[in-house]
Amino acid sequence: MKISTISIVLLIGVLLSIPVFSQSTIRPFYEAMLDRGKIQAIKDFIIYYGNLDVKTIEKLSKYDVVIIEPRSAGKNQILSLKEKGTKVYGYLSVVEQNENNLEFVSLKDDWFYKVNGDTVRNDQWESWYMDLSVDGYRRFLIEQIYLHVVDKNLDGVFIDTVGDIEEFSFLENEKVAMTNGYVDLLKDIKINYEDVSIIQNWGFNIAKEYSKDYIDGIMWEGFNLSLLKEDKWSKNRFEEIKEMNIDFYMVSPIKEPVDKVVFNKDVYRYYRNIDIYDEY
Repeated sequence: MKISTISIVLLIGVLLSIPVFSQSTIRPFYEAMLDRGKIQAIKDFIIYYGNLDVKTIEKLSKYDVVIIEPRSAGKNQILSLKEKGTKVYGYLSVVEQNENNLEFVSLKDDWFYKVNGDTVRNDQWESWYMDLSVDGYRRFLIEQIYLHVVDKNLDGVFIDTVGDIEEFSFLENEKVAMTNGYVDLLKDIKINYEDVSIIQNWGFNIAKEYSKDYIDGIMWEGFNLSLLKEDKWSKNRFEEIKEMNIDFYMVSPIKEPVDKVVFNKDVYRYYRNIDIYDEY
């Protein structure tokens, strides 16, 4: 097939009109597209420790994730929630044990944390501090996970009071022992119940230094975007959480445009300005 001179001129004109991108031009554009992809649709979750009934289950099923008190939930109730597409996590406190739980009477004396031989009570929550470095106590926690999470077919466990290790007035050697005990607990969970997902509440430095490889998400109660602008500590913790490559659960006291939060993993939100979760 012969090509006319006019066709050749037109072809050259088209080629010259196509922009030529250097490698340095393509890379920022590509990275910008990646960053845009990280801004994911915000998912909603709820923390609810009250009793479950048909009406409550219907309301809770509107959320992507629900964290419940599993001791008061039956297998059929859990199944009803999961059949509606909601992931269900069971609450587990590790550094404190509430005196109103049925299992409290089965706690051994040497599992309690003591100061000068005396046990220590958290009067606000009617709970007692425990020694997470004790093997027997960790075995008790593993059994609780089986009874109230694994056997009831929950998707995972929500581990609370880890932040006590950092915030309570433990001696430095006690903090080290409890942190090591917590990591041993996480390892045991993965060994015994490898399909159980784990969300950790607070304990940001522990997550950064020790537990990030064992947990799937971390929760920040009282989170809001103004903290990232006004408080250096909060901004640094937030950047560290982003680098951990785990899901982020925010309990926010105010409604704000958190959809602009750029994150590598999933972001879950729950708007609530008090930390009592017996009602929705």
